[in-house]
Amino acid sequence: MSSFRSMKYQILAAAALLISGPYITAAADPTDQAQWSESVPLGDDDSPFAGPGERIEAYIVDGLLHVRRLDQNDSPHWHLILAEADPNQPPTLERLGANTAIEVRHANGMHFVRDTFQGFPSLAAHRQQLAPEAFASLDTTVRQNGIDPSGYAYRVGVTPDKLQEIPLETFASVDSTTLAGMVQQLGPEAFASLDTATLALLKKRVPEAFASFDSGIGQSSPPRVLQRGIFKWEKDGQLWVALGPNRDHWDTLIRLTPTLFVPEKTWMGAFADGAFLTWDNTHVWDSSGMLIASYASPFMLDLRQQHYKLVRGAIPFNIEVQRWINPIEQGDRLSSFKGKVVVLHFWATWSPESVEQLAHYDELYKEHKDEGLVVIAIHSSEGADDVDAFIAERGYTLPIAVDAGASAQRYGIWNFPQSVLLDRDCRIAWLSKDGEAPSQTQLNYLLDDTDKFPTH
Repeated sequence: MSSFRSMKYQILAAAALLISGPYITAAADPTDQAQWSESVPLGDDDSPFAGPGERIEAYIVDGLLHVRRLDQNDSPHWHLILAEADPNQPPTLERLGANTAIEVRHANGMHFVRDTFQGFPSLAAHRQQLAPEAFASLDTTVRQNGIDPSGYAYRVGVTPDKLQEIPLETFASVDSTTLAGMVQQLGPEAFASLDTATLALLKKRVPEAFASFDSGIGQSSPPRVLQRGIFKWEKDGQLWVALGPNRDHWDTLIRLTPTLFVPEKTWMGAFADGAFLTWDNTHVWDSSGMLIASYASPFMLDLRQQHYKLVRGAIPFNIEVQRWINPIEQGDRLSSFKGKVVVLHFWATWSPESVEQLAHYDELYKEHKDEGLVVIAIHSSEGADDVDAFIAERGYTLPIAVDAGASAQRYGIWNFPQSVLLDRDCRIAWLSKDGEAPSQTQLNYLLDDTDKFPTH
């Protein structure tokens, strides 16, 4: 097992995931109430495709068949409530091919889950369309303390009175499929009270959704209700995706991928009987009881890490923050700063040069933040006890966070200070070698985008 994979397992072991950890109250194991249960290990201890103790587990509670993939910490990668089931006629768990996949097949031979866990992991499932109350036992605490980067516009549960709270920028960034679905769900008349600029933007982006309303036809027709929804959270360095009738009733929960790198391609949406999501090479498609999903495994992360180079033009790592002292909105997710120039300053109060640079960065931030400069000062995870008093005494205003430990490790930083400069496309533009700060010339280039990027 590579050192990176070992580090990732240590992070996962310490993380608060779905059913355990410091952030939430531990949930009772649902298999304690099961009328039937069975599990199959994904591989042996030497398997590169699955960690020790990872397994597929199926069980029946209250006449419903549950299937989930558990990691070595008993936390689920995914969880499906599949179909009605009889414990007297339980499903079968079978290995397929040369131990490349595990399939859970219902006794009637129709409903099944197949997890192909070698290489590029994928999940395929057929399931019944069950009533929302059937999913009451599914633990939804994953969204506690999680970051929901999708905003109101991705949520099927948006109500007309909440529309006024959605900023114009959100309507501008949401994909047109999701936007049209919102208008269909709520009815175009619900948007009539929005300000002129926002309403004009909506009509320009999805004119067909407002066509009947603008022509005076069908204004009194009831809003179309979407039968399915898709919801995502980022928590403890993981991307979680839930599927179900609404935000409070799920039939599926998938931990798709660790949010190790800043994602380049992200979009999602809902339609009449299904939903979809793309997160770089991870995909989910859910329609009429058929689910197809790909997700990242520790093995695939190992391969990507082995070929990764911290060079100009590379995709940056995400940061993992233990706590914020001077917070900035969505600061944990560097992808939210696309279009801005970002400096990550790794520092420590016990490093005199770090302290000197911090004062410099605070002035830079004040001077250039209106031009699109974001400076995030990330204090070492070691020796952070006095950092709050240190900042309060000096009155610094730039965003400051305490590292959870993974941020510095990912960027290979063991000595402080060090800095990383990201361009407006959220790509690495420059890294310090001996603790130096980026020059004013380099910052001006990225802010103004005028000449060839200077090396000094």
